[in-house]
Amino acid sequence: MPKKTILYLITQSELGGAQRYCLDLASALKNEFNVIVAFGGKGEKSALAEKLKKNSIKYYALPRLQRSISPINDWLALIQIVKLIKKVKPDIIHLNSSKISILGSMATLCVARYALRVYTAHGWVFNEPLPFWLKLFYKYAEKFTARFKDKIICVSEFDYKTALEEKICSKQKLITVHNGIAPIDFLPRQEAREKLNLPENQFIIGSIGNLYKTKGFQYLINAVNILIANYQLPITLVIIGEGGERKRLTELIKKYKLEDNVILAGRIPEAARLLSAFDIYVCSSVKEGLSYTIIETMLNGLPIIATRVGGNPELVENGQTGLLINSQDASDLADKIKELKNNPELQQEISTKARIKAQEEFNLEKMIRETKEIYYKKINKK
Repeated sequence: MPKKTILYLITQSELGGAQRYCLDLASALKNEFNVIVAFGGKGEKSALAEKLKKNSIKYYALPRLQRSISPINDWLALIQIVKLIKKVKPDIIHLNSSKISILGSMATLCVARYALRVYTAHGWVFNEPLPFWLKLFYKYAEKFTARFKDKIICVSEFDYKTALEEKICSKQKLITVHNGIAPIDFLPRQEAREKLNLPENQFIIGSIGNLYKTKGFQYLINAVNILIANYQLPITLVIIGEGGERKRLTELIKKYKLEDNVILAGRIPEAARLLSAFDIYVCSSVKEGLSYTIIETMLNGLPIIATRVGGNPELVENGQTGLLINSQDASDLADKIKELKNNPELQQEISTKARIKAQEEFNLEKMIRETKEIYYKKINKK
C-alpha cells in the first residue's frame, strides 16, 4: 500500500513554537508518510529551511506568504498554495498558524476537498494585543474557515475552551493535544555561562523567545529596573532571541541605564541547551499557546515564573511547578523574582516537581502518538 502524503503548511519560516511543532512532526513521521513542508517568510534562507534540509525533509518556499495582511500578496499566496496542492496531491493537509489557516482553507475548497484537513491553533491570534478591528477580523475569519476543516487541534485546554466560548466551531471538531519535546542534552552550568560570557557568581534571569510584542519583554525589563532601582539587587537579565522589537527594547534599556544588567543575546541555535546558565527563567508573554521553552525549562529543572496567559497555567501550577504572575504587570513580576531569589528551598521544590511533570505529560512520543491517531481515524472515515 503506497504511503499517504502529508503537506504541512505554515506562515513563517523563522523558528518559533509553530515551526518547531511542524519540524518535530515531519521528522518523526517522514518514514511512515511522504512528508512535505511549505512556508513563507525568508524561504530558502530561513532557519526552518536549514533544519528541514538537515533532516532530509522535502519543502517548498512560498515567497508571497507573509504574516501581515496584504490583499495583493495574500491573493498571490493563495494562488501559490493552490498550485502546490495540485502538484503534490496530499492526502492530509495540516495547517499551522492563523494566516495559513485562512488561506489554506480557501485553497482546499478549490482543489483538495478529498484531503483530510487538520488545523493546529498555536494560540488564537485574536487574543494577541491587536487593534479591535483586526481581532474581530481574525475571529470571524477563523469561524468562517472552520467549516472547511475536519479537525482543529488546540495545544492547550485554554485554547480549546476559548474556541468553544467564541463559537469558532462545534465541539466535535476540537481536540486538545499538548506540545511535547524529546530529551535535551543540556550543557553544564559553567560551560553554558562561558558561551554567553556570563560571570559564574552573578544571579542570572533568563528568557528565550522571538522579540515580538506578544512576548512582553518590555515588562520584564521594567521589572529588572524596579529590582535594581529599589533594592539594588545584583542581577543580570539575558534574553535570547531576535525580532522586530529589538530597537524598542534597546531604547528601553538605555532609558533605564541598564546596559550592564540586560543582555539582548540575539538568536542562538539550540538555545535550550544554554538554560543551565540561568538561575531562574521568566516567561513574560501577554499571549501564548503552549510554550515549548517553558517545557524545556521544566525539563532542565530551572525555577520558573510565568504569566497567567494561554496554556501557561497548564504547565506552571502556581506554588507547585512554578510561580504565576499577572501579565503586563512589572511590579508583580519584580516581587516574584525577589521572592524566588531569596528562597532557595522554594526554588528546589518547584523545579523538582516541574521536571517530573514535563517528563510524564509533555513528551514528544505522546504528542506524536495522539496526532497520528487523529490522522488515521479521520483518514479511515474519508
